[in-house]
Amino acid sequence: MPVTKFHENHGLNIDLSENGIVARRTASFANAITFSERPVKPGEIFLIEIEDQEKGWSGHLRCGLTQHQPTQMTNNRDPRYSTNLIRIPQYSMPDLANMGKSWIFAITKHHNRVPTSAAGPRDVCENPSTSASAGHRRSFIQSFGNYIRCGNAHIPKHKLVGRDKEGGELVATCTGSRIGITYEINDGIIEMHFLINGDDQGGAVMEQADPDLPFYAMIDVYGTTRQVKIIQLDIVSTLQEYCRDIIRQFVTDEQVDFLPLPTKVKEYLRFELM
Repeated sequence: MPVTKFHENHGLNIDLSENGIVARRTASFANAITFSERPVKPGEIFLIEIEDQEKGWSGHLRCGLTQHQPTQMTNNRDPRYSTNLIRIPQYSMPDLANMGKSWIFAITKHHNRVPTSAAGPRDVCENPSTSASAGHRRSFIQSFGNYIRCGNAHIPKHKLVGRDKEGGELVATCTGSRIGITYEINDGIIEMHFLINGDDQGGAVMEQADPDLPFYAMIDVYGTTRQVKIIQLDIVSTLQEYCRDIIRQFVTDEQVDFLPLPTKVKEYLRFELM
């Protein structure tokens, strides 16, 4: 699996290092928009960890998805520079969001449940939400003991959960916190999900998104957030894990109890055994 990186086109104040997996804001509190190097696939989690902060600013990390292609964007602000490329704005909110084709949320310290609709620039709100279509299908993201199921992939929870580097309470905006972005397409409805330290914040319908165009992750290293690093989720399932994944696509937790299988196998199917 190729290494997930940031795109070489980014905001003026961003410096990339460690072969493109670390993004650091070098000045001010803005002009720090970054993109994933390649499109994010449905069900794929683009995961970052906050590595450094800078006190004295207001606001925190902002992230989401965009259908603006990074290859068609530039940070050159010289008015004499004639180009057909889109200039990367100073701020993801409201500037990039107001350009359309972008769905962006501001991460806050504690309250990060998303609204059911992601039509434009918003703060992530504290009210839990469920998607319009969630009532008649299996949840896109589910927790099974030590694993998180995202679509058809099962990911060890410890990969998604950070640790406060200063030894304090793990909150969404602290150094060591891990934030993942993913999305699903179901019956023409596209929903974006945030996983904050392994906790799904709910699905937000991405209004006016085109399912035929690629989605790129967008990370705005804004405000108190100074440096982020991409966490690689290059997980290869064993044959045993793959068989479990196939079975669990058709069998619910409740149905596992009725299978004519030994107790240990049932526990494995419920992700109670590693």
